[in-house]
Amino acid sequence: MRAILLILPILLGTSQVPASAEDAPNLTPLQRTDAFRSAYAASFYEFDACGDGFAGRIYRSALTQKLDRCPFTAEAKQRFRAWAPAQRRKASEAITNLIEKTGGLPVRLDGMTQTCHAQMASAEYRTVRRRLEDFYVGKIGADAVVAQPCDAAEIAP
Repeated sequence: MRAILLILPILLGTSQVPASAEDAPNLTPLQRTDAFRSAYAASFYEFDACGDGFAGRIYRSALTQKLDRCPFTAEAKQRFRAWAPAQRRKASEAITNLIEKTGGLPVRLDGMTQTCHAQMASAEYRTVRRRLEDFYVGKIGADAVVAQPCDAAEIAP
């Protein structure tokens, strides 16, 4: 690895070697938070609409912390921060309407391949839930909850 770092300045035509990947300057800051927005919006249906609003809030907190640490432009981060409260209101209204329409939380949401109960009983969901609990009590950081890179095309819990 150090050999690659020594050759990197020659390949890039620069005179300095970054001490680590973190110290390397970010020449093209990310500007699009689409994957983070999609994950944030989907989390209301993944967690909240199936009755696990606590996990949803924890996931969205971890997702937002991860976004804040990513090399997005200040403008991109601000757009996300301005968009998130509107998304929370929109999702809350949609879930409230769903509850009123069905007389409670649904057994299965449109588009789901399994019921909420089956989803929550799955090994995959329990693994996600444990990570969220570990994040909540400070055992792990946001990167352990949202393992995808900042420039991922898709983010899922």
